[in-house]
Amino acid sequence: MSFYLHEGVAVAPTASALLSPLVLSGNFSWNPPYLLAGGNISFTPSVLGGTLPYNYTWDFGDGKTGATNSTLNNGTISHVYMIPGNYAVSLTVRDAASTTFSVSNTIDARGTPLRIDGWMINWNISEYHGIEIYNVTYNGKMTIQDGILTGILVRYKDIPPPPYLLNFCLFYDTLDFDDLNTTIGGLSLQYSISSADPYFQIRANYNPADIGYNYTQIWRFYQSGRFDAELAVSHLGCGRDHIYEPHWRIALSVGNPSNDVMSQYTTGGRWQNLVWEGNYTDNGARDPAHNDAQWRIGDGASWYYMTPTASIWASDLPYIPPKIYLVKNYPTETGNTTNPSNPKIDPIIYANNELAYRQQLAIWFLPDYWDHWLGLSRTFSYPGTEVTLSFYPSNI
Repeated sequence: MSFYLHEGVAVAPTASALLSPLVLSGNFSWNPPYLLAGGNISFTPSVLGGTLPYNYTWDFGDGKTGATNSTLNNGTISHVYMIPGNYAVSLTVRDAASTTFSVSNTIDARGTPLRIDGWMINWNISEYHGIEIYNVTYNGKMTIQDGILTGILVRYKDIPPPPYLLNFCLFYDTLDFDDLNTTIGGLSLQYSISSADPYFQIRANYNPADIGYNYTQIWRFYQSGRFDAELAVSHLGCGRDHIYEPHWRIALSVGNPSNDVMSQYTTGGRWQNLVWEGNYTDNGARDPAHNDAQWRIGDGASWYYMTPTASIWASDLPYIPPKIYLVKNYPTETGNTTNPSNPKIDPIIYANNELAYRQQLAIWFLPDYWDHWLGLSRTFSYPGTEVTLSFYPSNI
């Protein structure tokens, strides 16, 4: 027991003092800490004192309100801000003795453009093509005209057994707006914790298929001017080992974009300019002087060196080298916007042997990789697979 001094004499507290509750107080936290408009945010109260249970009344600052209590999910509540802006979020707590207190915090729902670390990024959650970025500048210079992930082709080596049907197990999954995961990880702005190579990223998680396909798309931007296009995949599958083939389309703006050239690093250890539209599959050679790049694009004075990497869970299955299709930049050539009746779509149809030397160029990046079917009795929390195309700047 603790004592206190009264006129120099140690006195024990009374029983009523020992039983008196602490003053009702607290605050609330939110996740994700950096919010993009259209993304889901959760609020969790942290309350001390008073008398349990607590009832929580929320005012989200956008004309909408909510109510929770301490007996259900710790009082956590979620909300979506569709319009960018600063919102004053208020929490009022009422305990069992009808004592109340209120606390407020300001939430910043970021819209477009994002201005961070020298980057200015126009972005949106497109209707069919995931996170689209466009008219992106770095230190005031145009860098990316447009970047989209038009979809993911899922191909099976052979027909799965019943009860699966062939047309049910061939997919061209587009990342539609209504497939955006409504969990907290659905759409967020994230910052690295590394001081060695700082970056931020726009991240969106999609669940477009009923049988468990799960895609996480990321655009990552570094203070150095580097950027990455990344996709992570995890799922159950449809009864057979299968191949994923993401379809990225990226139009860069390097130096004078009307005078751009793409080159490929050869097995002979030199850069070879590519003159015509076509398929330039990864030949396995890497330029050790430029971050192990396989391709580059630029106007001769400024370049982006491109390095493909993959962390593949089913590494026991055959390796498939990634492909880049080089095409002239026609903005209307963006692939299908809905699941096609024939899922064997290939953007090579846009490579029509046109001159691609000193032109406005775009690339299609198609990294094919195998994955296992886990089986319906297996756990589905395996590491998954990540594929990345990194763009390293030189004199940008």
